Amino acid sequence: MQARRLLLSWIVFAIGCGSSGATEDAGSTDGAAGSDAAKDAAWLDGGDGGAPSGPTVGGCPMFPPDYPYNQDISQAPLDPQSATYIANLKARAGAIVAEYPGDEYVNVVPSSQAFVPVGTTAAFGFDTSDAFFYDGGSGATAPIPNGVMYENMTNPNSDHHMMIVEQGSCRLFELYGWNPSSATSGWSALVTWNLTKNEQLPDGWGSTTAAGTPLLPGVIWYDEVAAGEIRHAVDIVIPGAAIGQYEYVEPAARSGGACGSPYPADGFPYGGRLRLKAGYDTSAYTGKQALVVVAALQKYGMINTDDSGETRSSFRLGDGSKLDQADLAQLGKLTWDDFEVPAMTVVQSKACN
Repeated sequence: MQARRLLLSWIVFAIGCGSSGATEDAGSTDGAAGSDAAKDAAWLDGGDGGAPSGPTVGGCPMFPPDYPYNQDISQAPLDPQSATYIANLKARAGAIVAEYPGDEYVNVVPSSQAFVPVGTTAAFGFDTSDAFFYDGGSGATAPIPNGVMYENMTNPNSDHHMMIVEQGSCRLFELYGWNPSSATSGWSALVTWNLTKNEQLPDGWGSTTAAGTPLLPGVIWYDEVAAGEIRHAVDIVIPGAAIGQYEYVEPAARSGGACGSPYPADGFPYGGRLRLKAGYDTSAYTGKQALVVVAALQKYGMINTDDSGETRSSFRLGDGSKLDQADLAQLGKLTWDDFEVPAMTVVQSKACN
């Protein structure tokens, strides 16, 4: 499924106001080649050789254990509105599918990677002191290596996401653009996060997702599937007709209806989580990759983070063609009736940044 043009409008909303602050100081020369950077995520390493306590990337935690994506919600009580939410999703969110060809990538770079100028209309997120900052993109820099890999690199007229993790500092750099001119120019937003902190954007802000969440923790990655365990929630991207108008659930930071967009008042909120029922019948599944995802959906669930711009709902897949497409296509057996909504705290918001 092609990524959505609509995401750009959320980012434009977000850059209209915000606190000011400094971007990262850095050099402007190209660094070491990064052609293998997206292969070095080492998702399930323990860092110190011991048992891992949560998902990691490049030796960095993929946010702390208490970050919403990393929380085990298998035993959480049902939300009082669970049945209503599911009924609305059945009526409006279409079929559930796996997104191909798995065109999300994460690039891991060393702390010595040189920073280069990034042509972007907005730079915001969290600086090295973990303070939220925003500027219009002037002077924005990021540790983008030669050979960086990102979504739809060779496909025009499409969304592009780029993700870079800097080892040592454990900072995450995410970029979004509709048809950027190159790996370093023509981007709409550069958003930074500290992977060791439970960081939340201010009310009303979008990011590289419409919901204002980081993209990295919601992707289904090859290495973790191959290792047999996904230890985080995964993103689900649903049609706008099913997204809540003026509410969201953290780690989202904005509602679907901010700035007057035509979303239903009784839709499913950005950041809202769904859990696959414990008794889900997997007897018809073959292979193992889809079953790894099923297990994660029962333990960690899936989180609504974007408007698909279509009539179907999709997971985000990473690492190109490394995942087994035929195996993961079995996720199309899932229906909304197979899910329930665990208790969640809804934030009411009409913020329009």
